Amino acid sequence: MTHYDIVPVDPSDHAQVQSWLSVAKAAEEHDNPGLRPWNPLRPLTNLVLSTDDARREQWIAVCDGRVLGRLELVLSDQDNTHLANFNLSVHPAERHRGIGSALLRHAEERAVEDGRTTLSSWIAVPGPGNDAVSGVGAAFAVGKGFKQSLECAVRVCELDAVDEEALDQLWDAAFARAEGFELVPFAGAPPERLLDGMAYLHARMYTDMPLGDWDLQEAAIDRVRLLDWARQRRQRGELHLQVAAVHKESGEVAGFTEIIVEGGEEFHCVQGDTIVDPRFRGHRLGTLLKIANQRLLRGWRPRMKYVWTGNAVSNDHMISINEAVGYRIDCHELVFQKKIA
Repeated sequence: MTHYDIVPVDPSDHAQVQSWLSVAKAAEEHDNPGLRPWNPLRPLTNLVLSTDDARREQWIAVCDGRVLGRLELVLSDQDNTHLANFNLSVHPAERHRGIGSALLRHAEERAVEDGRTTLSSWIAVPGPGNDAVSGVGAAFAVGKGFKQSLECAVRVCELDAVDEEALDQLWDAAFARAEGFELVPFAGAPPERLLDGMAYLHARMYTDMPLGDWDLQEAAIDRVRLLDWARQRRQRGELHLQVAAVHKESGEVAGFTEIIVEGGEEFHCVQGDTIVDPRFRGHRLGTLLKIANQRLLRGWRPRMKYVWTGNAVSNDHMISINEAVGYRIDCHELVFQKKIA
């Protein structure tokens, strides 16, 4: 049996960091072919950057200086302090030796030490558009006592294949329903006049989006947290494009959407949160926001090719909007969780 130690990643150890990255890359390419390509910059920056409201711990199983498996543990300190989220992978050549089980035990021990009562992880599985995804992580999780708590569908928009004339017609039809609202596009931190309204809607994401049985609870989001998130994105070298819908008469933020382009990424990016305040629904704002931000992206990154997003399979309304603006199904992604108290 291979002997290994579980230790934190040392950012100053170049050889160790490179071995750690090679494990993440090999596991992602082996388990999730056809998904958004693995980008080393996010895990690298996670070694030295965090937000004020959460901690990230990076652990590795290492043997004679060679990394065999990796574990990232995310611990929120301002809300959902009962919950620990994790990502775990083992190099394909090192599997079936107990490494993944040892790393998972370490995750549970660290979570309990930190006072957490629920452990959860997002895991990709095959879907209607991509049956090459292995789903090995899901089988591993179930075997370790985790239960599926949320099912999401991953979709991708191939920007060059979007029918722009059809999009124009969709825009015109939606805009006719949106009298009394203005769209405000921006990159980076929200303008001062939008900060409090954006924070309110970010908090609603924790209660309005379908969560299934996932033990994610409400959060208190304020302008300070939004600005700290923006600070971290700048330090990561990410481009954060957003469009907000503002109710002209009241000045209130009625909704927003966001796209994130990771540093060093030229062809793939991520559609993040989209939400419309219930008080202002029924004006086709979600459709307008999605189209406006998609076109904002093309202005900033004309070579960009793919935008990836995910929605709970029960979120029929948002899925219909995404399909209308060009998204097509790829695979599914599940949240698995386990009570550890």
